[in-house]
Amino acid sequence: MGLSVVTLRLFLIAMTIAFAGCAARYAASPGSTTIAPGLQFAMPTGRELGYSIETAQLITAHVRDQVQVFQAYVSVTPDKITIIALDPFGGRALTVTATDDAIHTDAAPIVPAVLRPGNILADLAIVYWPASAVRRGLAGTSARLYDDKRERTITDNGREVVHVSYQGPHENTWTNVAHLRNIAYGYELDLRSTVTTK
Repeated sequence: MGLSVVTLRLFLIAMTIAFAGCAARYAASPGSTTIAPGLQFAMPTGRELGYSIETAQLITAHVRDQVQVFQAYVSVTPDKITIIALDPFGGRALTVTATDDAIHTDAAPIVPAVLRPGNILADLAIVYWPASAVRRGLAGTSARLYDDKRERTITDNGREVVHVSYQGPHENTWTNVAHLRNIAYGYELDLRSTVTTK
């Protein structure tokens, strides 16, 4: 598209303001979301990431036989997490804003139903947050997190439900390339990040 990172970021913010109220609107109380049938994941906070960051992302979502590509802007501070995604035509596809008090989401019809906006936030945390925060998110369930330098796996009652692979070591860093596969819900995300501020 030829947009610089700064231009893309400003464009994403402008699109969010311009299209406010035009998409299906959801609001979820702070707490948890379902990452597999019967498995709740408590949302980590921005402060649990351990640092503030702004990044532009190219997200390729594989859902059954469909492929959707989004450009996204992600901002994480101790007090707030913001995700803004555009479809390939520049339309606003998704907005997620999370604070300690609430999670607010807007999703356009182009977003596949299986990619629920709340789950996008959970996926982001599962991929990038420290293992301790992900384990806290799974506390009180039968699920377990296995974590090493190049992959993460969440199992529930012995079955794998989420698998994350990294291009390089990921501990305490926002890796440039990651791949998440949600086996339980049947979708995959390719995540390519360009960190603009940390």
